[in-house]
Amino acid sequence: MPRLFFALPLHELAPTLTEWREQRPWPGLPVPAANLHLTLAFLGDADEVTLARLMAAAERQHCPPLSIRLDQTGWFNRAKAAWVGPREWPNELNVLAKALRRHGEKLGLGNGEQGYRPHVTLSRKASEAPAELPAPDLVLQADSFCLYQSVSTPVGVQYEPLACWPLRARSKAAEAAPSEQPV
Repeated sequence: MPRLFFALPLHELAPTLTEWREQRPWPGLPVPAANLHLTLAFLGDADEVTLARLMAAAERQHCPPLSIRLDQTGWFNRAKAAWVGPREWPNELNVLAKALRRHGEKLGLGNGEQGYRPHVTLSRKASEAPAELPAPDLVLQADSFCLYQSVSTPVGVQYEPLACWPLRARSKAAEAAPSEQPV
């Protein structure tokens, strides 16, 4: 069963962020550039039927394109991971993340976490938190969101997109329809 999560891909920003990271002393193992993403919702393991239902629900999701400034660094103590993310972010990002998490919860997926902290994990498995992490000033222009699967390989974990959907504003016709559709 694939281990799933929703995220915003970094596309053009990944090489810039990787170059920025390499110029600084980051703790732990660096996340490969191909795996960099801004997390929206962790879902966990899903069978094929659940996966198909999740993808159908994601297809109906609306959110306008987003501009997200990555201007803060942080540390997840439990995960032993350093990250970069926004100090402030558009409310539409909260709405999208919450909706995707709810789609997963309706299908029995997710880890029950209710708080949302948008972030891009830059390094993992650090033995201790760094004294101070420098902050970038980069902007993620997000025009799509993706459903990824985490695949273990002999060289490490790889994140493979299963499907991506454009970020698009809700149409006037859709605004007249109910906002929640069954999964």
